[in-house]
Amino acid sequence: MNEIMTGADFRKRLKTGFAGKIPKAYFFYGEEDYLKRSAVAETIKLLSGGDSFDSVSMDQSSYSADALEAAVFSPPMFAEFKPVSVTLSLTDLRQGEINELCSLLSAVDENSCSVVILSLPASGFDPGLPKRPSALFKKLADAAVPVLFERITGARLNGWVGRHYNENGVIAPPDVCAYTVNYCGSDMFRLSSETEKISYYVKASGRREVTSADVRTAGSASEEYDSFALANAMVSGNYKKALDILSFLIGCKTEPTKIMADIIRVLCDMSAVSACRKNGMTSQQISAETGIKPFPLGRYLTAVENLSDTAITRALKLASEADSGIKGYAKDYIPIEKLICSL
Repeated sequence: MNEIMTGADFRKRLKTGFAGKIPKAYFFYGEEDYLKRSAVAETIKLLSGGDSFDSVSMDQSSYSADALEAAVFSPPMFAEFKPVSVTLSLTDLRQGEINELCSLLSAVDENSCSVVILSLPASGFDPGLPKRPSALFKKLADAAVPVLFERITGARLNGWVGRHYNENGVIAPPDVCAYTVNYCGSDMFRLSSETEKISYYVKASGRREVTSADVRTAGSASEEYDSFALANAMVSGNYKKALDILSFLIGCKTEPTKIMADIIRVLCDMSAVSACRKNGMTSQQISAETGIKPFPLGRYLTAVENLSDTAITRALKLASEADSGIKGYAKDYIPIEKLICSL
């Protein structure tokens, strides 16, 4: 089984290159989907210069084993290496299809002219625990190098916001960066959009330094507009808030299958946390038992304080029923809207 790399480790490898006996097949996993997408984009830019002739990208709708095989084993036209990226939720694949995928990844050896990245959305893959990895994680790690992208919080996230402000041509003191996260939320996709908007406002005002007042004026106040907030609003009976969050996710072009998978994952976690809490377990014990890290666990513990087991169980049952039929709706969000309104 290949050893786990961090996102930072992978970026270092990008700088040193893939010549020689450097592995050329990787799979990205972890909670931070924004950083996965950024790392894929950076790989494509560095290896192909953005030339469409020498890069191939696939998603759930365009992926097939045959298409991936054709992309991986055809040589690049102008570059030394061809980046091949696949963003895929494995929950939509049958076991035979997963075996085919792993076989293809295993075949990408040191002599390959392709660098292959399988990017797994947080909601579509369960890696298990560090000391007890899932069977699927082991299978993938035998075929490709696992790269973990953990959720960024605290000072690291504030620093990332500061760098984004700088890239947009403005500067923001540390306290303003922290305020931006508190005001706009910690989702990196959302923060990327909000810092850009706030930066334009500051520059249009003839200034370069961002203030907290600028964040309030040009930014959009947000609770956590993510899968946790959506599931929590649903199970708490706050239908308006749930529909508002769904509207935001639709605006971000989040696939309906991903939203539904996220809802089910969060509800399962809520159920597990609630059971552990009722058994008198401490936060540390719950984290060790469930694998939920301290930052999200705090949100779960707060949520389940005011929720009954019956409400969580009913929401999970209805969500599972909605998930069974959602694939037939293609890119239609109607099943999710019906689910929200039925709770």
